[in-house]
Amino acid sequence: PMWYKLCDQYGIYLVDEANVEIHGMGASLQGPFDEKVHPAYLPLWAPAIADRIHRAVKTDRNHPSVIIWSMGNECGNGPVFHDAYKWIKKEDPTRPVQFEQAGEDVNTDIVCPMYPPLNSMKAYAASNKTRPYIMCEYAHAMGNSSGNFQEYWDVINNSKKMQGGFIWDWVDQGIKTQDANGKTFYAYGGDLGGFNLQNDENFCANGLVSADRIPHPGLYEVKKVYQNIIFSDFDTATSQLKIANRFAFTDLNNYNFNWKLYKNGDLIKQGTFAVELAPRTEKMQKLALPEMKDTQGEEYTLDVFAYIKNVAPLLAIGHEIAREQFLLKPEYFAGAADDTKGRLTVKNENDRLSFSSGDVEGAINLKSGEMASYQIKGAPRMINQLPQPYFWRAPTDNDFGNQMPSNMGIWRNAHENKKVISVNVGDKTADGVDVAVNYILQSGNVPYNITYHINNDASVKITAAIDMTGKDMPELPRFGMRMQVSPSTHLINYYGRGPWENYSDRNSSSFIGKYTDSVENQYVNTYIRPQESGNRTDVRWFTLTNDKGYGLKVEGIQPINFSAINHSAEDLDPGMSKKQQHPTDLKPRNEVFLHIDLKQRGVGGDNSWGMLPHDQYRLLGKTYSYSYVLSLVK
Repeated sequence: PMWYKLCDQYGIYLVDEANVEIHGMGASLQGPFDEKVHPAYLPLWAPAIADRIHRAVKTDRNHPSVIIWSMGNECGNGPVFHDAYKWIKKEDPTRPVQFEQAGEDVNTDIVCPMYPPLNSMKAYAASNKTRPYIMCEYAHAMGNSSGNFQEYWDVINNSKKMQGGFIWDWVDQGIKTQDANGKTFYAYGGDLGGFNLQNDENFCANGLVSADRIPHPGLYEVKKVYQNIIFSDFDTATSQLKIANRFAFTDLNNYNFNWKLYKNGDLIKQGTFAVELAPRTEKMQKLALPEMKDTQGEEYTLDVFAYIKNVAPLLAIGHEIAREQFLLKPEYFAGAADDTKGRLTVKNENDRLSFSSGDVEGAINLKSGEMASYQIKGAPRMINQLPQPYFWRAPTDNDFGNQMPSNMGIWRNAHENKKVISVNVGDKTADGVDVAVNYILQSGNVPYNITYHINNDASVKITAAIDMTGKDMPELPRFGMRMQVSPSTHLINYYGRGPWENYSDRNSSSFIGKYTDSVENQYVNTYIRPQESGNRTDVRWFTLTNDKGYGLKVEGIQPINFSAINHSAEDLDPGMSKKQQHPTDLKPRNEVFLHIDLKQRGVGGDNSWGMLPHDQYRLLGKTYSYSYVLSLVK
């Protein structure tokens, strides 16, 4: 009862669902079941089902927060529920009734499917059907999930009858307990006994927040997509943008607005502006921006925000209520070149190409085709393993649901099984020297090539390429390389999307900017089961340094992804099937595992039992290549 009172007080709309669930006997729209023994079809069960539905209506009908009745969840659509629908409409004609099990039958006023694919949503939006469409469950938030959430709302926002949905679900359901060493963790299926009996593993951990109410990164994406103040259509010629007020009752004069203009991630000007805009209306708003020049190697980003202006229930003054970023004059990568200064010395002997410039020295093993060393003279060793090809990621919960570990398992160890075909050292030129290495990945007989271009300042431009043309290979989980660096090299600075973890299909809330963090904060330990974590997208460059400022820098020739955590993908990978693992079972390694990727498949989020990430967020091509520049800093 307290929840209903709070919703009445704070204006939270409720769908009040009767306590009816018959899923174990079968559910409509989910495959065949025997109606002869199903309670939804048996008069014997009608009083028990009706009692629960009647009780819900009679108990809660005086709560203004309750705006819709639901007759139950996954319980079949037999005559019992047709009769219950008629009773509710007679007892309370003021509220609509929804029933997912009815599909588009007559005993539901709202079409409220579970986990519909995007194409079925688009088809309904384009049809001449008139009933509201509100998903009773969608965007399954299990583990590292909540991908392609923006895509749902692109459909919803473009059709009046598409009216949203209910994310499954709010909070991970775990039981607070301790391991043998006294470390607190949240238990799930089988942890507290009965492990060898039937259990659902971590399938009760589908929340946007952890069991102790710490937000998962996906919650920030939901907040961004759900915002009711929309900034769009920025015109660089006039410095105007469109503002839409999607609130039902609130004028935008209740909020403060500001903007910030950045050049290559550095703030160059900011300002505030006032908006008066009635609910359900939109207008163009001019901003007082300075002149922006078209210059190679420079880009501008405009960030716009809305904040709470006055004291409001539950929300503090200054609380961010909406945000948007516009990428203006994107010339950043147009300036990426090999123009470096320095006096490069190269020596080729004993199957080893040594090079140095200033106080930086390195070497390439001409038998293996791998970088053998790279360091600042006289400085402590910072790099334990130089870049190696890497294609695997620790499976997410959604990956297990779509059989990624088995379907794509050939990539798990592909980096270990490569055969050198040739290593060619080019002539030293005014720009530096090239070392071209051709491999065959023996898992699938796939050509893979690396070119090291050693610049005059001893920075190294690394280009990697794979060609699966004509090969019967599954899609790549990721295309990139991995390094291992000293644990003292733990300070992160980067220019890319942040500040929180983000992936290609979950990054609309993550703005391009300059961020500072540490390796210790990168792994998201709120996921109840360890899995892939810590990625950043659309990265221009990043540095990893120690407390004295020594470290490495990576600059993408195109946008890259990176992650830097104290756990290897192998540590996070439970194998072909989920094993009972928790964050407290992980022991941080005495090194940093650094991934430098062109791409990684999206995390998905339509459901966790078969749906793949959307195609645009998968690596479905046959050829991939990318480049980045590795250098040392002090």
